[in-house]
This record gives sequence, C-alpha cells and structure tokens, in this order.
Amino acid sequence: MSFYESPVFVDALLVGIYVLLAVTLGLSVWSMLRSLRLRERKTTEQGIPAKHIAWGVFALLVGTLALTCLLADTTPLYINGNAFTNRFWLRVSDMLINSSVILIVVAILGVVVSAMGMGRHWNDKKRLTKQTNNRV
Repeated sequence: MSFYESPVFVDALLVGIYVLLAVTLGLSVWSMLRSLRLRERKTTEQGIPAKHIAWGVFALLVGTLALTCLLADTTPLYINGNAFTNRFWLRVSDMLINSSVILIVVAILGVVVSAMGMGRHWNDKKRLTKQTNNRV
C-alpha cells in the first residue's frame, strides 16, 4: 500500500479547505459592501483620496486578471506521466499565478514609493505648479 493509493485525512483536508474558502469569500463580500457603503459619504480621508485609490485598486485587479487570462498558456502539462489537457483549468491556473506575481510586484513598488516619500514629492510639485499658475 503506497501513499498515493490510500491517502489519510483527505476528506478532512478538503472539508477544511471548503470551510476556509467559504469564510474568506463571505468576509470579502462583507468587507467590500461595508467599504462601499462607508466611502459613499466622503471622498477623502485625512487628505488621502481613499475612494479613488479603492477604485484604482479594483481596476488594476480586474485589468490584470483580464490581461493574464488573455495571455495565459494552455500547453498541456505532463506530471508524473499524466497529461493535464483541460484548457480551461490550465488557463485559470496560469492566470492566477501570473496575476499574483504582477500584483505582488506592484505592491512592493507601492511600498518603496511610499517609504521613500516620492508620493509626497510628486504632490508637492503639483501643488507648487497649481499655486504658480493661480498667481499668473
């Protein structure tokens, strides 16, 4: 009897995964609805355009998923001698992997820009340009 013929606790693992997936999806929907309801009242929070940032993040997510879905590779995979040829799941898995890599890189760049104060520098330049244009 090998491990691949008789795995132990697979049913418990699958139930745990489904429970975590349901909880995650429920919390995501609740968070999104709460956020949209609270943001409708004000467009800025302490001088930060939170509503624009939220919509920008949403657009980046949807755009990244759409682009990586269109560019996904559907070449069959051979793992342990078995061919996986379902083009839909090959496309979905490639889309999710590439999207997560792109979004992680964007998040790292955002942290670097924020930590270096580049955002404040750009805003100061805009503010100074507006002030000089208003004086003229």
